[in-house]
Amino acid sequence: MDITLNQSQSIGDLFSSDQLYEKLLGPSPTPNSYLTLSLELPPDVDFGFISPENGSLQWLDPRVAQPAWSDVVTTGLGTPPNSATRIPIGIGQDVDLRFIPTAEAFQLASDSHPFTVAVTPIAIGDPPGFTGSVNLQIRDSAAYSYATGQAIGLNAVNADIGGNLMVQVPVRAGISVSSAGVTDNAVALLDATNIGGVLGVDPTRYTNDTTLKSAANLQVLADVSGLVSASAHTSADIEDAYADADAHTRFGIKSPPGATSPADKAQGGFGILNMDLVAGADANVRGTTAIQLDTSSDSTSGRARATTDVGDVAGVGDSAVQAAADLNLTGIAGIGLHTAADSKMGSAEAFTSVENLRGIFSDSSTAITTDPHDETKTVSTTSLNNPGATEPKVFDPYSAGGNLAIDTGAKLTALTEASVVGDGVGDRFEGAAEFLKGDEATAIADLGRAYGLMSNAKGGLQMEASGRVDLNINSQANFTTLADAVAGHATAKSELLSNNGAVNANLLAGDTGSINSNVDTIFKTIANTINGDTTAKGTAMNTVGIGASEFTFTGLGALVNADANTNGLVRAVSTLGRASSELNSSTGGIVANTGETWNTISSPVEVPFKASMSGAEQINAIANNTGFAQAAAVAGSSGHNGVSATANQASIGVDGYHFSTSESLNLSSVNNVDSTAQAVFGTTSL
Repeated sequence: MDITLNQSQSIGDLFSSDQLYEKLLGPSPTPNSYLTLSLELPPDVDFGFISPENGSLQWLDPRVAQPAWSDVVTTGLGTPPNSATRIPIGIGQDVDLRFIPTAEAFQLASDSHPFTVAVTPIAIGDPPGFTGSVNLQIRDSAAYSYATGQAIGLNAVNADIGGNLMVQVPVRAGISVSSAGVTDNAVALLDATNIGGVLGVDPTRYTNDTTLKSAANLQVLADVSGLVSASAHTSADIEDAYADADAHTRFGIKSPPGATSPADKAQGGFGILNMDLVAGADANVRGTTAIQLDTSSDSTSGRARATTDVGDVAGVGDSAVQAAADLNLTGIAGIGLHTAADSKMGSAEAFTSVENLRGIFSDSSTAITTDPHDETKTVSTTSLNNPGATEPKVFDPYSAGGNLAIDTGAKLTALTEASVVGDGVGDRFEGAAEFLKGDEATAIADLGRAYGLMSNAKGGLQMEASGRVDLNINSQANFTTLADAVAGHATAKSELLSNNGAVNANLLAGDTGSINSNVDTIFKTIANTINGDTTAKGTAMNTVGIGASEFTFTGLGALVNADANTNGLVRAVSTLGRASSELNSSTGGIVANTGETWNTISSPVEVPFKASMSGAEQINAIANNTGFAQAAAVAGSSGHNGVSATANQASIGVDGYHFSTSESLNLSSVNNVDSTAQAVFGTTSL
């Protein structure tokens, strides 16, 4: 049995809990009864999408002081009733429901692939154990566009050269999609799976390595850049014609359905990945990425939603480099994000999500499939790629017979913004809150983790040289999150979990060397409105110059400088409503414990690991943390005149490290904190 969403109205067309019950059982529900609901996708759908990506089933809860749309808990069939959402039905309890699909939900919508609402009635008099389902059919939007793209310079290439080997792989990619509708919905969806320079085979599936080998000098230069964009626009000049705009950009999240690609899976952005590089003399290896993603949506009379999802972006990862002489290694990961949603009459949402941004990294593996067609044939291992090594292998060794110079970092910029004018009218796609009727601008940025050097296992990224080891880390994260409304609520939230120079690296120098790390985080999270409430929350944790790693200089006299800086502003301003701001941040110069949880290398004997530096002559650690949490409101009704501002900050110079040397050591730590929380009522002047 189907409830068809009428495309002539909003994609969030309403139906009632009583209507749902009657569709299932026929009779009207008894008073004071409930339905237990969850949202499911049929298991035979080969897209493999999960419910949060398909959309959300929402209901209007009348029991709260200000009724608002809430998601039905997605638990699936067969779960206990107390872990799902109980929807009231019956006389005096009938509530509204709606299904809000994501952009990709339109790609799935068809008679053969419906979205199913699984229902377990527990109303008085219902048959015990009764379950049923109702299919929600989504009609195609007026304007729908979908694009997918990838660009890879070299894939699974082997080379064995008797002389010099030079490999130059510049990769430039541009992928875009757009939709526009008049008095109707517009949806734009883009899947960018891989934009990379040099890609080897996946070591978790194949035992053979992919190798670029030179008997003399080796030079591998992979510089990758890309522009990925999606936009959706709608306009309407007819009363009650709610035209929604939905744009969704995914990068390195999943391969599109039915796609054929030489790459094993969606890898995201990378310079050099899953490769072994061997030089009989000097080696110069460089992998850099600079990816820009732009997602925008705007509507004159409906919802506007823009979503950007990013998987992994890296410079050099899961690779090994061996040079008989000097090795110069560069791995820099860069990404820029712009996500914008604008609605004139209704609601605007903008979401940004990033998993990992890594300059040079290593991921652990415990099993390799010897036969890709038979997953039961696996061998245990504690290695990734490692050219020429005998069992048992170790994690990704970067080794030089001479000197080793490493240049790495993560570059992150993000702008997430949502704006709404609002009309103070309860439109069908909005909530029913008594104040402003649901007009709202919401901007959320979830920025994951950024690293210079990183392994997910203790000591898992091994780098060694017979001569000097010089490590230079330069990482910056700069993100802004804005929510603006005229007659509406404004909510701005942003979070960066980590911006760390080095985690779980193990560097061994046969001589002296140097470490220079400069890690900066700058963020602004601002919400403004005239007639409504504002909420702003900004979080930037673990901005660390040097994290938990081991550094050994056997030649003594090494110089170490770690400089970490955080500067944040969180502001909420409302003229006629409430205002709330919250800032959370932590900064460290040389810090062993950053709140992260790491695996251990899989081996019969636990690998000893402690954050340490040995052989250094001078160590300087600087940690600066400056934060401003501000909230201001002029006036409001008795229920909307609260103003609050909180700032929670931590800064530490050196923590949890073990230092040793047979000579003299000069250890200095400079630590500065400036924490300000300011709340003002009666004015917006701050």
